[in-house]
Amino acid sequence: MIYPQLVSSSLISQDAKNRVELLQSNMSSPMGAYTSNSKGHNYVRQSIARYIEERDGPAVHADWNNIYLTNGASEAVRTTFKLLLREPKDGVMVPIPQYPLYSALLALDGGTMVKYYLDEEKNWGLDTNDIHKRIKNAKDLGINLRGIVVINPGNPTGNVLQRGDIEDIIKICYENEIVICADEVYQSNIYTENAPFISFRKVLAEMGDPYADSVELISMHSVSKGL
Repeated sequence: MIYPQLVSSSLISQDAKNRVELLQSNMSSPMGAYTSNSKGHNYVRQSIARYIEERDGPAVHADWNNIYLTNGASEAVRTTFKLLLREPKDGVMVPIPQYPLYSALLALDGGTMVKYYLDEEKNWGLDTNDIHKRIKNAKDLGINLRGIVVINPGNPTGNVLQRGDIEDIIKICYENEIVICADEVYQSNIYTENAPFISFRKVLAEMGDPYADSVELISMHSVSKGL
C-alpha cells in the first residue's frame, strides 16, 4: 500500500496484489489513516455489515450507515457514555462482576452506576428479578436510567447468555425506555460446550414489533478479540 511498485514485481503473490488493488480502490490514503467520513472507511463498514448478516442470518439486515469504527471497543463505550450521560442523576446499569472500564468511565463522566448482580449459582446467569428490583430502587432515588450494559460472553465470568435471558433484557428495556449497550467483543472466545453465542441484534430483529422498532441497541465488537 505504501510502496506500490511492489505490485508490478514478482516479490509478492498474486492474491496479495489483488488485495492491495482492492484496498487502493477503496481507501483515500495508502495506510487507511484518513477518511472523509468520521464513521470510518465505507469499504470497511460495508464488510462489517456483510459479516453481521452472515453471522445472524436472514432476519437481520445490517445497514452499513449505522456502523461506526472506533479505536477499539473501549473508545466506543466512552463515546456511548458521552452520548447517554447528561447529569449526575443519569444512571447506567452495570453487571456485577464487571469489567472495570464501565465503573471508571461512569466516574469520569459523572454518571451514576446502578449495579445488578449475576447469579453465581446459575453459572453467572441473569437474575431478572434482581434487575427489576434495581430499576425500582434507582427510580425511587430519582435516578434517570439511560442504559444497561450487558457483557455477553461475560468478562470476567465467561458466562454466555441464553436466548431467554436476552429476550428478558429486551422486554425490560422496552418497558423502561432503556438503551441496551451490548458488549459482545468475546463472541469468538467461548470455551463452554452447548452455549452458542446469540447476538442481541439477532434476537431483537426476530422478536419483531413492538420491540424491534422501539428498543435502542448499541452493540460492540473488536478486532483484538475477534481474530
